[in-house]
Amino acid sequence: MKKDTGFYVLAITFLIILIGVYSNHFNNPFEFDDSHTIVNNNAIRSLKNIPHFFTDARTFSVLPANQSYRPIVTTLNAIDYWIGGKTEPTPLYYHISIFISFVFLGILLYFFLLKTFDITYTHEWNKYLALLGAGFYCLHAANAETINYIISRSDSFSTTMVVLSFVIFMYKPKWRNKLIYLIPILIGFLTKEPAIMAAPLLFAYVLLFEKKDAILKWFSSKGLKDVFASVLGMIPLFVLILLLLGISKIMTPSSFSPTMTPWSNYVLTQPYVILHYFNNFILPISLSADTDWVPVSNIYDYRVFVGVLFILILIGLAIYCSGKNMLRPISFGIIWFLLALLPTSITSLAEVMNDHRPFFAYIGLVLAFTWFVGIQLFKIKDQITSNSTIRFGLIYIFSFILSAHAYGVHQRNKVWSSSESLWHDVTIKSPKNARGLMNYGVALMTRADYQEALHYFEECKALWPNYYTIYTNLGILKSAIGKNDEAEELLKKSISLNKNAPASYHFYAKWLYSQQRLDDALRIINEGLEISLEDIENIKLRNKILSEIKNKKKQFQETEKSVLASPTPEGYLNLSLNYYKNNEFEKSIDAANMAIQLKPLYAKAYNNICAAQNALGNYDEAIKAGQEAIKIESNYQLAKNNLNFSLYAKSKVDSMQVLIKMKPSANLYTSFSFLYYNLKSFNKCIEMAQTAIKYDPKIFQAYNNICSAYNELKQWNKAIDAGEKGMKINPNYERLKNNLEISRNGKKNELMLKK
Repeated sequence: MKKDTGFYVLAITFLIILIGVYSNHFNNPFEFDDSHTIVNNNAIRSLKNIPHFFTDARTFSVLPANQSYRPIVTTLNAIDYWIGGKTEPTPLYYHISIFISFVFLGILLYFFLLKTFDITYTHEWNKYLALLGAGFYCLHAANAETINYIISRSDSFSTTMVVLSFVIFMYKPKWRNKLIYLIPILIGFLTKEPAIMAAPLLFAYVLLFEKKDAILKWFSSKGLKDVFASVLGMIPLFVLILLLLGISKIMTPSSFSPTMTPWSNYVLTQPYVILHYFNNFILPISLSADTDWVPVSNIYDYRVFVGVLFILILIGLAIYCSGKNMLRPISFGIIWFLLALLPTSITSLAEVMNDHRPFFAYIGLVLAFTWFVGIQLFKIKDQITSNSTIRFGLIYIFSFILSAHAYGVHQRNKVWSSSESLWHDVTIKSPKNARGLMNYGVALMTRADYQEALHYFEECKALWPNYYTIYTNLGILKSAIGKNDEAEELLKKSISLNKNAPASYHFYAKWLYSQQRLDDALRIINEGLEISLEDIENIKLRNKILSEIKNKKKQFQETEKSVLASPTPEGYLNLSLNYYKNNEFEKSIDAANMAIQLKPLYAKAYNNICAAQNALGNYDEAIKAGQEAIKIESNYQLAKNNLNFSLYAKSKVDSMQVLIKMKPSANLYTSFSFLYYNLKSFNKCIEMAQTAIKYDPKIFQAYNNICSAYNELKQWNKAIDAGEKGMKINPNYERLKNNLEISRNGKKNELMLKK
């Protein structure tokens, strides 16, 4: 009883230490992939969507390239959002949920280790060894990466399910025929795909511990019988795995594209990556949230040789240990480590290596190392029990190792405590990681340290010149310091580099909104929502833009009524300007003339007439109005600019008219139409294009000009009609395809505003 009391005290002490060590992580923010799977993911904001998680993988993430089939993860995210009870997801509730699951994993791991040890060699110290192993795993500094990274709950929870399956399989052999042990594997796979490795692991466990066959014996005649018998006993398990793999393949959208790395280069890198994971298990001093490792491209690279040699040594050690009953837990631990890493080693992923990835694999190393320590302790049992110096020396060593890891966990929690500290750490540990440099720059930009942020952005761009996100962030920075022309070009470039990234559309639309270019903003945000319907940030921005447009329209109507009820020169001028902004140029001219009637020497009204006549392509009238404005106010720069444009446009039009009079043709009228388009005289553009069609009904470029001009005038039905006619003539004309898409999106926006 005394001994049991000591064991329970030790177990409770481990739990208290674990809670204390992780006490500073519960408010750590969402980071990295958390943004597109949780923060911006509208799908998780209602528990009613849970059935859809199992039928539509697009609910997992708002990024099409990252939409994998992991419905249990999405369900857990939705539940934690609901528990939080707030408008926005709150990290605290996610961390609490993940930590509870982590503690549960520690408990399961204790029973898993204990059963494995007891099957191998019955000893009174086994339960202490199992407790030491479970405590070591939970306090291991490398595992802090997984526990802090919220979306990496896919690794922690799927691992929990695999270990639960083992515990059921080991402790309840009579339940095997009822297939209860398959339930956690099913849940684990729907959390993250590597859980399927439970099948070969269970298979290896049966052969090693129940059949007591060494690995080499599996290939002998007697061993093959045991292998065959084991396969027959696990047919339901293998059938389940095949079904799950098939379902996953069917459910995963075609847009899923985790990497651009060639498969061969990725695989060549993995042996050295596995060695890195092993090193991190022994001494986790170089942990990085986002490493700067690049794929190996040459099979003769020394890293390939070193990595393969290391794996061969591990395999050789596993084979050797499997032949000795006392060493089989070490063999099984090595097998676990290698098999757990197999899925991420042969499937090309976005990064060749992640320090949170070996969470599942470290179960095997804990098993192997703990049992190795146990064997050494068993050998000196008498000295330990009789010599207090040795006993306290061992306690000191174990305490030191566990304390060092506990300290490491606490420090990593601090690193994850803010975006700035996390990404600053990445720039130090992984200085060639462009994304890390950019994210640290973003953190600096949020506190308005624009100069330093720009430095990191430029470093990022130098490393990854085609990384679309860096152009988004450069655009945001340029806008913040007032360089809006540069900002727009950068935001556009981000979209051009990756047309399937909703965030790029969001930030460009947000910038357009800030410039009060509401129609353009609505068009861009709707393009982003077409890529991902569940992006909550884009949904909120679209609603904000729609509300603003409706308010502007309402204000305009009120202004119109007010001016007509109480006419003033200023009121008519304001009305003229509003008409101009809405492409109602004739009304703009009429309102400006009304202002002039009330105030004859009104330079601003004449300027408005000049601008509106320019838009209509009536350059003679525009010149008269512009000259009148300058007569009244000789230093009126805006009027000078409009008049100069009128004169320039008239010279261009006159030259084209001379050419047309000499030899009219469809091509010349189309060119004339394009000239008017560039001069922003869209009605004249349409008129010239229609004339071109009379000369040649099959001139699809003219239809493109008409479609594009009507788009500018926001006359969507007419634009669509012209675009569809042009597409019938030349369905491969890319420019017309794009203009027609703008027309259709514009019509959608218009219908949306009417709702």
